[in-house]
Amino acid sequence: IMVVLLVINLVRTFIKYYKFQIVKNHDSLLISRGLLATKNSLLKPNKVQSTSYSQNFFQKKMGIYNITMKQAHNGKAQNEKELNDNNLEIPGCSLNERNKILELILGQLPQPTQYFKPDVRFLNLPLFFGVIFPVGIYVCFCFIFETSRSFYPLAIVYVLISTLIIYVSYRRHTLMVDNNFIIKKSGFWDVSHEIIFPHKIQSISTFQYPWHKSIDIGHVSLHTAAGTINYKFGNYTQIKKMVNYWLYEVEKNNTQWI
Repeated sequence: IMVVLLVINLVRTFIKYYKFQIVKNHDSLLISRGLLATKNSLLKPNKVQSTSYSQNFFQKKMGIYNITMKQAHNGKAQNEKELNDNNLEIPGCSLNERNKILELILGQLPQPTQYFKPDVRFLNLPLFFGVIFPVGIYVCFCFIFETSRSFYPLAIVYVLISTLIIYVSYRRHTLMVDNNFIIKKSGFWDVSHEIIFPHKIQSISTFQYPWHKSIDIGHVSLHTAAGTINYKFGNYTQIKKMVNYWLYEVEKNNTQWI
């Protein structure tokens, strides 16, 4: 089954991205691809709401990246296909190609000057619902059905793998900022960096649970025309300072966001 799925995915990717090409035309990008039917897209960099690049373990070994550019939604309810049509994917880029595309879209390469990591309490809910709760159900089954006890090695493997995934995801959950960009790093297998301009933020939501006030932990959501970026379990004092700066950037910047 895995081989069949791999072959299907390879064929689908080959048909979709056959003769993929990007041509810069003044202030726009002309993108063409497709085997059975050539699809041409004209993209203006200022219409891109967020840009992200990602790598998985094998792509890192091969030195290639996937780039995704998200454009503004039309304000109506959309299904998954319509949402994907608004996004432009560029697979298999080298490091040099990735940097050139980012420079075309963003004007310059981001150079983060501040890094914000979540509090260790970020682990609490994922560990409870992803490890403790399922294992608790298995233990209950062991008391009820004696045959379930023979599967305890699988339960141990599950605990180890789940804990590793949650911990690595916690370590990679990072918000990086500089004067011009906001970058959200996240992921376990596919490590993604999502980049947005502060002036393209439509609204900002911050919230803090009552039991987190004494330890100064909070959350922030950055809403754009192409989706939302969430940063959770950060230092709430730092979050409020960043929010004030981003709101200032939104108010003073006259650059077109679409």
